[in-house]
Amino acid sequence: MAARIGLSAQTMAEIEAKNDASLVEDPLNPLVRYRVRPDPDWTERLGEAWNNSLVNSRRLCAGTIALTNGLLTIADGDLPHDGFTTKVNPGEYEITLIIAHMGDKRTDDYEEHISHAFALLQPKHDVVSISSLMDEHGKELGIAGRFFAFAGSGVLQEVAGGHAGRWTLRVMDLFREQASDEENARSKSIRIENKEGSSAAILFHGGHSRGDYPAYRLADAEDRTVGVMLDFFVDNRPW
Repeated sequence: MAARIGLSAQTMAEIEAKNDASLVEDPLNPLVRYRVRPDPDWTERLGEAWNNSLVNSRRLCAGTIALTNGLLTIADGDLPHDGFTTKVNPGEYEITLIIAHMGDKRTDDYEEHISHAFALLQPKHDVVSISSLMDEHGKELGIAGRFFAFAGSGVLQEVAGGHAGRWTLRVMDLFREQASDEENARSKSIRIENKEGSSAAILFHGGHSRGDYPAYRLADAEDRTVGVMLDFFVDNRPW
């Protein structure tokens, strides 16, 4: 909950150090306060998502995007110009989605939500650290929206430009077309190439389609950025 409402890493560290419930102020509204407590299992879940060992989940490949210039854009799928671009090691990146299973089909409350999304350099490198993704000023990066995109720099803006004023409708149509195909209905994403076919954007719905979600940097032993992860705060742990 502390991360979901947008608390800084420093504030979260202070909460964890207390090992008890704390009252914290909403970063966007000083009149609102939350009672939060540490959740040591959540940090562990980041590693489990990476290691493909999360319970009640499955892992899907959504395709690849070429980042020959080493620039990865993470954007709001509704608003292609809302997002950020970060430097990564140049190469081909595979987009991997972790699908969380919630509820039970026998009780008619079964749902699936994307809990984590990765952009990973191919061939896969050994990841030795997962840390908050920062901009050049040391600010933690994240993204808000209903659905999201991993793309080469400028690619999403290019493909959306041909549908000015009706981009969201175009994307909804693509998702509907895919959902009507039984073979693709469970893939949860769509891939759109730029005109030259040199790169692409991969769009997907994340979490419960609401919220402001943090981004994490995946680094190898040489401290190169070989991946980026989004955490959508989907809690499907068995209690």
